[in-house]
Amino acid sequence: MKKKLPHSQDSALARSSGGLIKRHIFPAGTLLFKEGDPRECAYLIDRGEVHITERTDRGAEKVLCILNEGEIFGEMALIDTTPRTASAITAEESEIFVMPRQALENRISGLDPIVSLLVSLLIERYSVTRKHLPESIKQGHIGDFILKVSRYENLPDDLLRLYDTAEKREVARQELKLEEELRAGLDRREFIPYLQPIITLPGLQLAGFEALIRWQHPEKGLVFPDQFIPVAERTNVVQDLDRMMLEQVCEILPVLLKKAGPDIFVSVNLSGINFETGDVVQTVAEILRKSKTNPHNIKFEITESALIGDPALAEDVLQGLKALGVSIALDDFGTGYSSLGYLHKFSIDTLKIDRSFVMQLHDNGNRGLDIIRAIVGLARNFKLEVVAEGIEKERDVVALNSLGCDFAQGYLFSKPLPLSDALTFIETPPSWT
Repeated sequence: MKKKLPHSQDSALARSSGGLIKRHIFPAGTLLFKEGDPRECAYLIDRGEVHITERTDRGAEKVLCILNEGEIFGEMALIDTTPRTASAITAEESEIFVMPRQALENRISGLDPIVSLLVSLLIERYSVTRKHLPESIKQGHIGDFILKVSRYENLPDDLLRLYDTAEKREVARQELKLEEELRAGLDRREFIPYLQPIITLPGLQLAGFEALIRWQHPEKGLVFPDQFIPVAERTNVVQDLDRMMLEQVCEILPVLLKKAGPDIFVSVNLSGINFETGDVVQTVAEILRKSKTNPHNIKFEITESALIGDPALAEDVLQGLKALGVSIALDDFGTGYSSLGYLHKFSIDTLKIDRSFVMQLHDNGNRGLDIIRAIVGLARNFKLEVVAEGIEKERDVVALNSLGCDFAQGYLFSKPLPLSDALTFIETPPSWT
């Protein structure tokens, strides 16, 4: 006896998803969708086995295809609302990612316009090619999907075949799992700030910290941002991470102020996606109000990507943030193709010279020195402070002092520290001071 879900389970799953891809556990014998149902969701198997079936002329169920881990089915639901052409039944307990149509639309809308156009064209062609084929077709095996499509298109197999789909499926499956873990980690507040000191020049006194996100994963231990931020940015989870970092910085700030004095600041990174609307200003204002944080002690670090999409909106957001009393630093300065134009267009207070320039300070004759001297000169003209990142050698400090940099940050002074070690750093300054 097959255990059937309510009619049009596709629709129920799509409505409950909120436009997100979610993993569900389905018991053996679950009817995911049946022939004739409207298409609402696509499915990617993380664990288990699914049979795609169709009803014969005599009314019997015929298994057309058996799908396993990493395979996608019902994908036409992402681009077509016509009725299902086959049924899908779990042969054993299965963990399956359910992908509603809205999830695909959200991802396409975040692409580069040219890439979005190309994807849309490919989807359109795929829709025409795939319309008359059953949901059953298993795309990864020779002699199945490709052969049936070639009959419709009258093309040789090799012109249609994609040879790396198995690898791409595995990458997609791993990304979906990571996205799910990220959302669960947010709910469990597993993300914490590590604090890297920012030091005054030439006085070599503590000026503040940059808060750098770390993930205290219950199984993997401490996870660094390069392993999860790209996925967080592609799935808009990064906005929630930014919000959590600001909340946590506001929570620990009183402890830092008590140890280091009232003028200490903490820099918090703000991803470019926050600048697509003005909502971030209200969010920041609410967090500062609830935590009773003095905006003077908060600095937001942004990169060029936050500014180039919609410069007018970005400036509105920057002005809104500065009206709250916080300050703004432009991170990785010098690496963007149009960074110089930002100095008079946008409301920023600080330039952070990218570490790549500091690493070249003593290479190629005086070229590295000349580049940083030019950046400092520009900053002075616009009355901006300058922070040099990536300081690892004492001779870098000497050179930066001679060039007039205001602050320095890097492993020479300290790596990013958990709160307890940051407090020790404040109480017991290293010997270089």
